[in-house]
Amino acid sequence: MTRRLRLWIWLAIALVLAGLMWFVPLFDVLGFEQAVVVAGFASICGLDLGAAHARWLQTARDAVIVRADEPDRALVRGVVGAAAMPVALVAIVGGIAAVHGLWRPTCDWWFGIEAYLLMPIASGALAGALGHLLAIVLGRGRWAAIACVVGPIALLVAAGLARFYGEPPVFVYNALIGFFPGNMYDENIVLGSALIWSRLEQLAWVIALACAVGAQLDVPTYRVKLRAPKPQRSLRFAAAAVAALAIAGLIHSSGGALGYAIDASDIQRELSGRIETAHFVIHYARTPEIEKDIELIARDHEFRYHQVVSQIGMAPEGKLVSYYFADTEQKARWFGARNVEMAKPWRHEIYLDHRSFPHTSLRHEIAHAVASSFGDRFFGVATRDIVKFNPGLIEGLAVALDWPGTDGPLTPHQSVRALSLMGIRPSIGDLLSIQFFEFSSARGYTTAGSFLRYLLDTYGPDKLRALYHNGGDFDEAYGKRLADLETDWRAMIDKIELPKAVVEATRERFRGGSVFSKPCPHAIAARRDAAFVELSHGDRDKAIALIREVCAEAPDEPRNRIDLAGVLITGDPFQRAEGTAIWSDIGADDNVTSTLRAEAFEKLARAGSDDRERLALIEKARALPVDGNERRQLDAEAFALAHVGAAGPPLRDYFFGAISSELMADAQHAADVEPELGFGHYLLGLQLANAGDWAPAADELDAALAHGLPNAAFVRFAARRLAVVAYRLGDRDKLHRAEDALTGPETDEIDHLLAKDWQAREAFDNDLHTRQE
Repeated sequence: MTRRLRLWIWLAIALVLAGLMWFVPLFDVLGFEQAVVVAGFASICGLDLGAAHARWLQTARDAVIVRADEPDRALVRGVVGAAAMPVALVAIVGGIAAVHGLWRPTCDWWFGIEAYLLMPIASGALAGALGHLLAIVLGRGRWAAIACVVGPIALLVAAGLARFYGEPPVFVYNALIGFFPGNMYDENIVLGSALIWSRLEQLAWVIALACAVGAQLDVPTYRVKLRAPKPQRSLRFAAAAVAALAIAGLIHSSGGALGYAIDASDIQRELSGRIETAHFVIHYARTPEIEKDIELIARDHEFRYHQVVSQIGMAPEGKLVSYYFADTEQKARWFGARNVEMAKPWRHEIYLDHRSFPHTSLRHEIAHAVASSFGDRFFGVATRDIVKFNPGLIEGLAVALDWPGTDGPLTPHQSVRALSLMGIRPSIGDLLSIQFFEFSSARGYTTAGSFLRYLLDTYGPDKLRALYHNGGDFDEAYGKRLADLETDWRAMIDKIELPKAVVEATRERFRGGSVFSKPCPHAIAARRDAAFVELSHGDRDKAIALIREVCAEAPDEPRNRIDLAGVLITGDPFQRAEGTAIWSDIGADDNVTSTLRAEAFEKLARAGSDDRERLALIEKARALPVDGNERRQLDAEAFALAHVGAAGPPLRDYFFGAISSELMADAQHAADVEPELGFGHYLLGLQLANAGDWAPAADELDAALAHGLPNAAFVRFAARRLAVVAYRLGDRDKLHRAEDALTGPETDEIDHLLAKDWQAREAFDNDLHTRQE
């Protein structure tokens, strides 16, 4: 095949690829997703075209080849020409995407261009040069031609998989695509200095190879020969090769510090703290807050491990490793996932950022790691035929074992019933397949988790483990078809009774779609984050400009307008009027979920100054169906505005005062002037608990329950907080009173499950203490 024909074939493939991506959201315009796909294409075509260019030069006449006494120029011209061809092809693909972006909005042109330059363009140039140099070394044979393409691809894929498999970070930097973040849930993708450093290392290796080839290059045949015609030239090239190798090696040795080749030892040095328990090795960030609670954190690990193993009936061999980061930013820097916790079951490792006790994601991630004991033999997850991963089964099992997995108002079963009443009924067959990623995490995780919990409760852990092990073969595991099992599960779900108001209150939680269904998700996430950074730095004008851009790019998302109004309301009278108008419009909009409408009314009340007007706005919000936490907040504000006793002024200052740092003082004042008012003790107890002052917090929350609270929602929340602080203190009497309150006549299923959870924790501690004695 001639070089020209090969180029035309790759051009045709490039045009087909560009055309196909026009019909796939996020891949149809300049952006990260498209850059990943095109970078892979650029690497393959670059290796092939670069090698073909070398073979053409090897057969060319003297008029085409630069004279033999100019080897530097010959090699540079050949390498540059080889790199230019794939770059030109991907530039055409990018140009087509850019044209499409003129009417299919490209929300962040610079990010799209940056991604294209650092990923497809860089991959194409490096691949073209590498393929060219390999062909100079290997020659013109058929197998040599295949090796020039297949060899580098196989090695780079293997290296990327080996790093992902063998080290903690979930992100991957390599020459094929440049960068992949490793998870689908962090929408703000940042192409930082780590990508540039990784590209510089790759460039240094290619330059080193080029210099080594140049040292032995025979220009007339355009092949490497063992005996160079001019020793002086060979020495010059060899010295350059050594220098390039030294630079590449230096960058490579600093890959962990530079952020693109982080390994377990890098993370362990960063975290520096270490504690070992019966089933865990915990590497933790040595912040004062974590150091103070590390024994409690370790005990929480052991308890959640005990729960998971008891439910599923199998434990992995050896100890699990927990990487416990100080916050989301540290986790993002060293592991790669910012807003999600993750696990690598095949490594028996979990990765968490610090949260208040008890950690809300700990049991979920432990479930992933424990499932490695009955998952596939390579990755420890639900997989069929080695490569067919079942993400719905993987995440659904973790939700089923982390039951109910929330302190919110609904269990996953109840949430699925709410979804059904909204007309949203994701197919289990779709969820237990790669189509899982087409659903939002709220819908996908909840529905899959509910179904697998039903299987666990109905058929026991043995069959569920078998299903997980075989990757989703229901006939083999249960002797029943998936359709029949789904029918039985839906019959159970359909029996759950939920008031219409509860369903409406849940609508906002399930409103969002997957990342692929959102307009400009990465650009919007980046601008939102940047806006709040600017706001924290005091640049209101910049923050407002950024949020206005977000509103323009996603005009159907009311959340952005609520945030815009929140910044405007602190400005001059014109901005304040605009912010008030935005909140008023959202509050009156029947097409907006009741949750956001209530939030808008509440923000208007907080921005006001007249208590009667505030109360009227709060009552409008209370008339809407909202979930339990939001309703409790609105009820608290209404109580404060309507209270006529001595505690009224400090209560109103607590909720509507301008200085948030005075919350503790306001709550203390309310409790002092009306000591028989349980609500004052309740607020003071919450503030003391937030400050980590456990003993007085427990006393105040206990007093709040004893004196009485405005309604059952406050009783439930006070009991939940009292359980936490009482357990921390080892005050079993107060803990038992909290458990009794959580099982009272006006409590819900979540409260009952939380009470059982505390009782199970007590039993575990007692058993552990007995074994230690």
